[in-house]
Parts: sequence; structure tokens; C-alpha cells
Amino acid sequence: MIWQRIRSLLSFSPRLERDAPPLPSDETTVTSLQTIAYWRYHARLSFQTPLTYLKRDGEVRRQHPPELQPMQRSGKGCGDWIPYRSDGFVAVAELSSTQMESWTAESGIQREPKLRLLIRFREIFESKVLHVDQKLMQIYALVDQDGFRAVASSLMGEHFPDDVFIAELTKLRGIGLQKAHLLWNAGLRTPAMVQAASDAELRGIRGIGPKLIAQIRSQAVA
Repeated sequence: MIWQRIRSLLSFSPRLERDAPPLPSDETTVTSLQTIAYWRYHARLSFQTPLTYLKRDGEVRRQHPPELQPMQRSGKGCGDWIPYRSDGFVAVAELSSTQMESWTAESGIQREPKLRLLIRFREIFESKVLHVDQKLMQIYALVDQDGFRAVASSLMGEHFPDDVFIAELTKLRGIGLQKAHLLWNAGLRTPAMVQAASDAELRGIRGIGPKLIAQIRSQAVA
């Protein structure tokens, strides 16, 4: 009897539930989760990003990506449209390499305070009523505030904020970074100040001659 019982246990094989539904494959699950429900604009968190693009951070669109391209071209390098799933998570499988770099580098708990700092910075920097020296004073005071000091240090370069103003000078055609540094050191700190300078003053800067001066004068400056 004992041996019969042992043999019956060893030979036992449980029956499969015929009516049980099949488990979904991993491929089906991933595909359904990666379906894009909408795109959200992630502004590039940089002192160089214009105010208009910083303020559009978080903007949602439900159109197909090609319909979003005109804004991307006009603000190239200012941000990316990131695809999201219906559950609110990023559709990682749909990200391009550029989008992936942008999203991973600029996500996290400090994103909101960084964005607030950058918006305030650009409001000062793009002001039409403040003189450049007033802008510099307000910017120094801004990044020294208790609420912004930590996040500002993570965004500022070694030559902040001069480097932001110098980069603005390169918007003049014919002015590269080297000449922009020379203009800045000569006290010509905005494109408008460069255009307002006399020919003699501009000729006194290495690398700037009559041809480049004429090119500078012909440009429209905001």
C-alpha cells in the first residue's frame, strides 16, 4: 500500500486549466504602453534659452509630430517636444537620441526651481528699459537669493553672467566669439551698443575693419 501511494504521487501531473485565458506577451504589453497620447514641450534649462521658450515649458499638444516642427525650427536648441503615454509617463521607446539626452539631463526635482530662476533671469536680461549695468546688478542679486543660490550654482559657468551677454553679441553677422569678447572688453556690451559705436571706435578693435563695420551697420537689431 505504501509503495503504491508513493508511485501514485510520483506519477501525478496536474491538469492545465483549459479555460484560463493566455497571458499577454511582453511585446503586446510594451506596445500598448508606448502608444503616444500627447507631446509636452520641455524647454532647455539654460541661461541662453529665450524667455518665450522657457514660458512654454509644459505646453501640451496632441497633434502628430510633423505639425509641431515649425516651432522646433524657430526655436532650435531651445527645447524638445517629448512624447508621453496615456498613463502620464514618458514614451521612452519613442524618444530620439537628442530627446533622450535632453529629457534625462533636465528632469528631476530641481527642474521647477531652475525654471523659475531662468524665467526671472531672462526677464531681466531681455528688458528693454534696463541699462546693461542695471541688468548685471539685478542678475547678481538674483542668483544670490537664498531660494536660488543652490540651483544657480548648478547652471552658472565660470564666466557667468558675462558669457550670456557675450553670446548675444555673436548674433551680429560677422561677429564670432573671439570678436564678441573683444567688444565686451571694450565696453560695447550689446548689439545695439556696437551699432551705436563710431567707426573709429570699432576700427580700434582687432579684426574689425571697414567691411565688417558696414556689415554691422546694415543689420537690424532688436
